[in-house]
Amino acid sequence: MLYLAFAGFFLIYVLLGWFTDTVEMSAVGGVLSVAFFFGNLYLFWREKRNASKNE
Repeated sequence: MLYLAFAGFFLIYVLLGWFTDTVEMSAVGGVLSVAFFFGNLYLFWREKRNASKNE
């Protein structure tokens, strides 16, 4: 479940950076945030899949 919390954090960070001036978003920061977002979603999906196989 912690993976979803981190994915949510990176999603909020990207949205704040793109649509507001609250966060100064650089191109590298945007790319890394999107990569970490999808990486955390993948890790969450993999953990759920492995948990269902072990049961």
